[in-house]
Amino acid sequence: MRCLTIGLLLSAIGFAGCSGNSSPTSAPQASTGQSASGEKTAVAQNVPAREPIAVPANAAPEQVVMVFLNALRSGDSPTTESLLTYKARQELARHSLSVDVQSAPNATYQVRPAQLLANDPTGAHVSSVWTEKFDDGDETYEIVWALRRQSEGWRVAGLAMELIKGQPIQILNFEDPQDMLKKKDDAIAAMQGPAVETAQQPPPQGQDSRRPVIER
Repeated sequence: MRCLTIGLLLSAIGFAGCSGNSSPTSAPQASTGQSASGEKTAVAQNVPAREPIAVPANAAPEQVVMVFLNALRSGDSPTTESLLTYKARQELARHSLSVDVQSAPNATYQVRPAQLLANDPTGAHVSSVWTEKFDDGDETYEIVWALRRQSEGWRVAGLAMELIKGQPIQILNFEDPQDMLKKKDDAIAAMQGPAVETAQQPPPQGQDSRRPVIER
């Protein structure tokens, strides 16, 4: 199974898919030192946490999405985390979910101008196209990001995309993890449905399914 960064993002927020190992950026690491007596000793080193990229409070919604996607592409978890709404960060943490993903240096993306919501001036939608390149072809996702304006600027509250090719677009609200988890279960059931139907189909007429047919 291809491990797309967008797929990794969905996995990180509770959706089935590929996942990668990650480690806290601020975890202490041990290095080998040598004492006066010549014996090797383990010296703990505190690695400073990576600072998120600062985004001006007056940045347009599409600019915020561009920084967000670039952070996804480079595996910059502190920045992606900082560009979520306060409620999204709070609710995802409460459910032990995050946006910690691996980098995808070969990915490209396109971002279209934001559309402000007519009935809500604090809300905006930003359409984007995310493409990752593989040896056997490309994978492309069309994603609409939902943003909300807060005191620190526009922040990502969720997304809308096809979870399953050919199926209706689903809205994933990062501020409502329980609803996301329900949609995850629905998506898994939808993917398993065709496989179950195929397994339950009777064998072709004239062939005994209990014994193999051997042609001489």
